[in-house]
Amino acid sequence: MKGLEKLKEKLPDYQRKKLFKFLIVAFFVFLSSLFFQLFFDSLPRIFKENIILQILAPFTPIFGSLIILSIGFSLVYSFWRVRDKYLSEFGELAYQKAFKIVVISIPMIISVVIHNFFPADFIVPFIDIQSLNWFLAYPLLDFFLNSSIISLVIRLMFFLLFVGIMMVLMSKILNVFGIDYMALVYIYYPKESTLQNHEIYSILRHPTYHCLMLFSIAGICLRFSIYSIIYYIIFMIGINIHIKYVEEKELIERFGEGYKKYKEEVPAFFVRAKDLKKYFSLIFKK
Repeated sequence: MKGLEKLKEKLPDYQRKKLFKFLIVAFFVFLSSLFFQLFFDSLPRIFKENIILQILAPFTPIFGSLIILSIGFSLVYSFWRVRDKYLSEFGELAYQKAFKIVVISIPMIISVVIHNFFPADFIVPFIDIQSLNWFLAYPLLDFFLNSSIISLVIRLMFFLLFVGIMMVLMSKILNVFGIDYMALVYIYYPKESTLQNHEIYSILRHPTYHCLMLFSIAGICLRFSIYSIIYYIIFMIGINIHIKYVEEKELIERFGEGYKKYKEEVPAFFVRAKDLKKYFSLIFKK
């Protein structure tokens, strides 16, 4: 895999089995974060006697995702914030010292996207199917179609479409930029990173985040509920805050007016209509 050797080079004390332990930790964090959100989805039905939870029932699923996403992005921000301090204190081992933040934060953020794939009553079914909680979780398409089977088929088709495009594009990104790019090595060692001038950057400023957007939209298609739309909006707000006040703030400091002009000309996450032909040709060309 491209970039794997570069990643290993920056993690000299974590090779082979030790590096595998990080994968286990990342998977555990992902599962824990996902379960936390699913638990919050059913919290009012688990503690049925709690009056406050009954009042807050429509909001507890939102709170669960909001908490995990806030922690995830806060950790990502800390990864950037401690960079100069770590480079000064640990030199070549700076990224290795900070790598644990990546292992925890990225799975947490991804779990928020995956959470959208699950029904709000995944752990405990709804008791009152006419409650506001139930209404917010119910697939909207089912209200307009006589058959829930047809609704499910339509939702699955669009879900698979967006997931398919996301997987193809993510594979292209990994092949072009490498796993070290995905693991944020370039943040600590920007001088060692290759200046990227791939065609995808002419139509998208952040192709990796674009993939996450496609994955999020797939979640909306699968559930097609008011909750799924709210989760997506929360995710979008988090990404935009991070981009504006962390990543692009530094890019503007590094590249000045050149990046400001680029920012004005090229969208961050979504392809403009006039660039769709180029977008699909980039995705599907060999």
